[in-house]
Amino acid sequence: MEKNFTEQDSLRLINEMISQARNNVQKGSADSMILWGYATAIVAIANFVLLYTLEKPYYSFNIWWAMVLVGIVSRIMNNRNDKSSIVKTHIDKIISSVWDGFAISVIIFLIIVFTSCFLTHSYTQTWIITPVILAILGLAQYVTATACRHKLFYYAAIIFWCGALVCLASFFIFPQAGTQFIILAICMILGLAIPGHVLNRKAKENV
Repeated sequence: MEKNFTEQDSLRLINEMISQARNNVQKGSADSMILWGYATAIVAIANFVLLYTLEKPYYSFNIWWAMVLVGIVSRIMNNRNDKSSIVKTHIDKIISSVWDGFAISVIIFLIIVFTSCFLTHSYTQTWIITPVILAILGLAQYVTATACRHKLFYYAAIIFWCGALVCLASFFIFPQAGTQFIILAICMILGLAIPGHVLNRKAKENV
């Protein structure tokens, strides 16, 4: 009897946690996804334009400091959503940890790349930044999809992984750095902004 109780209740508890996590993701993550998707796309396109219009093109990369402000706004939004969540499951904590890990990994990766550029007095290594970040984004979305069993995030992961490969291919066809910014903008809109709008719509339908 205890064995049946444990098996059935464990399965029911897991399903309830997944359902609650999916519901929390729909209600809490959509706005942050939309913010990051559009903000990154706008900055990427602006960088592309400035790269070919500024007298000193390398100054165009400074526009990415705007993402620090986006990160602060996103953190405030996430903290507000965390407080409004009635139930926080273990799966929610895992998903949150995955994205925290993503942010830390990107920061460390950027430090490594730019330190390498400084030591070698060459900025040729910077071409790997966009494809690697897209690949890590795909991983984070895949783990999120697996944790909350949401197909939307599987599709987003595929978009980011494909984007990373297209960036690699574009380097051989169009060596200019600007091409990757257009690819990045497209991936962020398709992989974050649009899924965010879909989640918002589903959240409103479930109210």
